[in-house]
Amino acid sequence: MSKIIKPMSNTELFQAAKSIFSNSASQSVSAQYHFVKTSEILDIFREAGYFPILAGEAKSRSIDGQPYVKHLIQFRSLENLLKAPKNGLYYDICLKNSHNKTSSFSLDLSCFRIVCMNLLTVSTDQLMYRRIIHKGFQNSKITRAINEIVNYIPTVEKQIEQMKQITLTDIESLALSKAVIDIRFDSSKHDVNPKELLKIKRKEDSFPSSFNIYNRLQESVINGGIKLKSKTSQKITTSKAVTSIDEKIRINKELYKTVQNLILFKQESEYQLEA
Repeated sequence: MSKIIKPMSNTELFQAAKSIFSNSASQSVSAQYHFVKTSEILDIFREAGYFPILAGEAKSRSIDGQPYVKHLIQFRSLENLLKAPKNGLYYDICLKNSHNKTSSFSLDLSCFRIVCMNLLTVSTDQLMYRRIIHKGFQNSKITRAINEIVNYIPTVEKQIEQMKQITLTDIESLALSKAVIDIRFDSSKHDVNPKELLKIKRKEDSFPSSFNIYNRLQESVINGGIKLKSKTSQKITTSKAVTSIDEKIRINKELYKTVQNLILFKQESEYQLEA
C-alpha cells in the first residue's frame, strides 16, 4: 500500500522553504524587476485544484541572501490526492521561482513514479506560458499556465505509453546511456562505463522497454553512486547524488528529450526499411 500524501499547509511550506514567503526581492535586482511573491500564488493553484505536497530551496552563500534563493514547490491534483492512479504515475506541476533574479517564475510538468519515488520532469518547451518573466507579471498568466500544462498531460500520457511499448536493443540502450553520461558528467575529465548506468535495480525495470531504460538511467545519474575514472590520474571516485534544483530539472528534461529523439529515429528507420 502506497503512503498517503497530504497537502502541505503554509506553515509546513515555511518550514521547508522560508524563501517562498519572502516579502521583498533582493537589493541586487534592477528597477525593472517585478517582484512575484510566491506565497500569493499558492491560492491560485489551490483554486485550480492543485495542492502543494513537497517544497525545497537552494542554499545561499550568505545568511542575508537566504530569503531570496531559488525554491521549488511540487503540486498534485485533488483527484490524485484522493485516489492513486492505477498505472502508478502521478502527473504533477513543479513551480520554480527566486527573488534574486537567479530564476524566472516557471512551471514544469513532472511525472512522479511511485515504484521508485522518482520525479521525471518532462521537456515541454512548446508550452507558451511555461516560463513567466518577472516583468509585466499578472496572476492571470499563472491560471493560463496551469490550464495549458493540464491540457498537455494527455499528450505526455501517450508518449509514456509509447515508451512502454517500444523495446530497445542492447546497442540502442548503450547509445542512450552514453548520451546520458555526456548530459550528467564531464567526459573530457572522466571515463564512465555506460553499462553501469543500465543496471537493473528492481524487477519492474527488467524488461528493456524505452520507459524502463529511461528510468534506470534517470535513477542512476540523479541518485549517484556511479564510478568515475579520472583520465589524468586514473583515480576512481564515486558520483554524488544531484541535489541542485536546477540541475535535477535540467538532467530530467534533457534525458526525456534524448529518449524521445531515439524513439523518433527508431520509428523513422523502421519506416524506411518497410518502404
